[in-house]
Amino acid sequence: MKNIITAIFLSSLLLLGGSGCLKDKAYENDDYGIVVKEVRGVAFPQASISPVVVGITGQAAPLKVAGPFITIEGDAAASADVTMKLAFSNALVTAKNLTPLPAGSYSLSTTDPVIKAGERSVSNIELMVNNSNLLDPNISYGVGITITTVSAGYQLAQNSKDMVIGFTIKNKYDGIYRLQGRHNRSPFTFPYDVTIHMVTTGPNSVIFYWPEVKSIGHPIGTGVGATSWYGVDIAPEVVFNSTTDLVTDVFNKTPGTVITMFTGAGAGISRFDGTVTPKKMYVNWNYNNNPLRAFFDTLTFISARP
Repeated sequence: MKNIITAIFLSSLLLLGGSGCLKDKAYENDDYGIVVKEVRGVAFPQASISPVVVGITGQAAPLKVAGPFITIEGDAAASADVTMKLAFSNALVTAKNLTPLPAGSYSLSTTDPVIKAGERSVSNIELMVNNSNLLDPNISYGVGITITTVSAGYQLAQNSKDMVIGFTIKNKYDGIYRLQGRHNRSPFTFPYDVTIHMVTTGPNSVIFYWPEVKSIGHPIGTGVGATSWYGVDIAPEVVFNSTTDLVTDVFNKTPGTVITMFTGAGAGISRFDGTVTPKKMYVNWNYNNNPLRAFFDTLTFISARP
């Protein structure tokens, strides 16, 4: 028994000695041991704020908007080209309570983006929307995009591989304007000068939205430099002929008081003039079909609405 134990002990020492020599040599030559390779991810940085909403103007010609931005997670640039595949997903859109853009009405400039060696991102992808005139401005649309594959050595960031681009459809009359005008009903004949939003309600129509009161409606001058309003009971909506840019109708968005386009004394031609810089809009209207309840508005374009 003693001899057996001694033999086992000696054998163990030999094994330990031998493995110790091999371990040292292998360690010095970097031939052995556990090698940990860093696997890096690619992602949509916009995923956390998805849907990314952009406003587009209705037009028959194809319209380009900025597409997805893709980046490598981490600080280091790519050592070699990083290739990916993109695909559309309607499920991503409906999950955000948006309506998918109709099939065939949009495309990406590429579904095979590449982050070039030495770079960390690709940002030149464009989304093309065909004939946005056909889209309903009362519907909130979206396009869902997902990264489906990525080249070896990289993995998909599971919480950032999907994103949705949302759309608000705006016609060419939409925008932020300086509204200057007057009313002809005594004693409320004081001029008004405010910032107003003309908000798309249809392919050829916009409504007055007064940001100061955070509601649809229209101001009225009540004193020198003073303005008030009737509330949402007087909310003129303006309809244009999109070919001639002439106003064809002005009506009240809310039920009750009747609003019509005014063509009586003092009224010019109600129209949109996109040939001047800045663009101008002229709208003459009255309520209750009363020529002594008329408004004369001149709107000067300031900027597009966000």
